[in-house]
Amino acid sequence: MVTIRLARHGAKKNPFYHITVAERAAKRDGRFIERIGFFDPLARGRSAPLQVNLPRADHWLSLGAQPSERVAQLLKRARAEAGAEAQAGVGTRAEVDAEAQAEAGAAPQAEEPAASDPAAEAPTDKGGEALVEDA
Repeated sequence: MVTIRLARHGAKKNPFYHITVAERAAKRDGRFIERIGFFDPLARGRSAPLQVNLPRADHWLSLGAQPSERVAQLLKRARAEAGAEAQAGVGTRAEVDAEAQAEAGAAPQAEEPAASDPAAEAPTDKGGEALVEDA
């Protein structure tokens, strides 16, 4: 049976937990299938106390993985925080980065279009006119 549980890391009196998907028979800090987040109960300042990849957690739950009691509480909290961010209008990281670039005056980075126009590939002189050789 697969379980979603905490694996303790960090130093003495300074706990840090990885949220892992593992076989129930595996040791607490041992072999795991996938790491889907972390929980830092002593987070201070700007560091995030909880980060969970909710789509991956939902995937494992749909496959029958059983969360531990503490992980079930953390998943509920992460979903509440994600819902609050969505209501507050906080977008994805890419959207936030694009907004920051727009505020800084830089154009957002877009993918380069495929070069299908031969005139676009032709070398130009300083005036911008295409240099075309006639045969």
